[in-house]
Amino acid sequence: MKNFTEYQVSRHQIKNIIFDLGGVVINIDWQLTVAAFQKLAKPEFKAQNEDLIQKGTYKAQFFIDYEIGSINDATFCQHLRDTFHLDANDAQISEAWNALLMDVPANRIELINNLRNTHRTFVLSNTNAIHIEEANNILHKAHGVTTYDDLVEKAYYSHLMNKRKPWPEIYQQIIDENELNPAETLFIDDNVENIQAANSVGLQGLHVVPNLNGSVQFFNEILV
Repeated sequence: MKNFTEYQVSRHQIKNIIFDLGGVVINIDWQLTVAAFQKLAKPEFKAQNEDLIQKGTYKAQFFIDYEIGSINDATFCQHLRDTFHLDANDAQISEAWNALLMDVPANRIELINNLRNTHRTFVLSNTNAIHIEEANNILHKAHGVTTYDDLVEKAYYSHLMNKRKPWPEIYQQIIDENELNPAETLFIDDNVENIQAANSVGLQGLHVVPNLNGSVQFFNEILV
């Protein structure tokens, strides 16, 4: 897994870049959705919900099923309603689910636009139908770009591919469909496990640690 300095040395070898979305392009904060769910929860279950969240309920199978497109929006909302004891309709649950999606800083859009002039660029995101619709809305309102497909050569979403990171086959599909040389392809993600899986199929990986002040370190490093 390359660090920033190593990437600066070898970046002339990189011809293709695959970006993660959440935590890399768009800022996210899971705690905003947790708080939104708690507002919708029946009062007598709020303490129980806190315990469920601490135990990692968000990693439950139905989250994965939704992320790979195995269940539809209504079924997912019902799972959330049952799990967190929400007194809410699907629209309210969807709004709470989207609360974690924040802003897309302008410098990130500028970087991706600049890189598109010199590299083949892609997006690969573990996402779902509700989130990607709102993520595209945020992008459009802030920057006038209709969807992430308009920002890069092609955007890949887990719920449409029926597979997810860190499954090696999701990376291999992008390599095969676009005839990419893995050694010349950089995958950028905020999750170390996803980077390691990308490395396993030959991709170069760059792990970034996001923050919420409008920048990510690599946005400065990559253009030096």
